[in-house]
Amino acid sequence: MSINLYIVRHGETYINKYDRVQGWTNAPLTLKGINDSEQAGKRLANLVFNNVYSSDLARAVETANIILTHNDSTAELQTLPDFREVFFGYFDGISNDVAASAIAKDRKLPAGITFNEISDTMSPFTLMDAIHDVDPTGDAESAATFWQRLMHGFTTIAKENNDGDNVLLIAHGQLLSILGQQFAQLTASQSEPKNGAVNLWQLTDNHLELKVFNDLTTFW
Repeated sequence: MSINLYIVRHGETYINKYDRVQGWTNAPLTLKGINDSEQAGKRLANLVFNNVYSSDLARAVETANIILTHNDSTAELQTLPDFREVFFGYFDGISNDVAASAIAKDRKLPAGITFNEISDTMSPFTLMDAIHDVDPTGDAESAATFWQRLMHGFTTIAKENNDGDNVLLIAHGQLLSILGQQFAQLTASQSEPKNGAVNLWQLTDNHLELKVFNDLTTFW
C-alpha cells in the first residue's frame, strides 16, 4: 500500500516572527501566516483529498481550515494530537537564545553558540534529549516519547486510508525537519521547512519516502 501524503507546515505565527521556541504554545497566525495558508490552499486547490488531518494545536487547525476553503474535497478535518510539534517544556515560548545557552552550558559547548548552530552539530534526537535534560521542570519531551507518538500517528493514517489515496496533513516545522533528516538524510539546515510549504511523502505500511520538500511554487 502507498499513500500520497501531502504535509504542509502551518502559516507563520507571532512566536515564529519573534524567533522564539514554539512547541505546544498556541499563538495566532500573523497576516503573513494567513497569507501562507491561503497560498498553500491555492496550490493544492485542484487535488481531491480522501482524508484531511492536522495537529490539534490552534495554528495547524487554523491553517487547515484556510486551505480547505480553496478545496472541493468533501473530507472533514480530523485533528490528531500525535502530530503536535515537539514539546519543549520550560523553554516553550521563550527566546531560542535562552534554550541554546542552557544546552551549551550543560554540554560544554562554546559560549554564544546559536540554536541553529547547535542543530547543525547534533542529530534531532540528541537535540531533543538535550532540551529534555536541561529543562528544570522535567516537562520537555524526550526523543523516545516524541518518536513513539509520531509513529502512532502515521500508523493511524495508514489504517484509515487505501492504496493510492491523497491525504492532507497540517503539521509543524521541527516535526517536518526531523522527518527530513530521519528518512531523507537531509541536514538540519536543508530540512528547515518554510511556513505554508508543501511536502509530498509516500507513506507505506512501514516507511516514508520523500518526493518533494519545501515547495512554495508548484500548483498541484
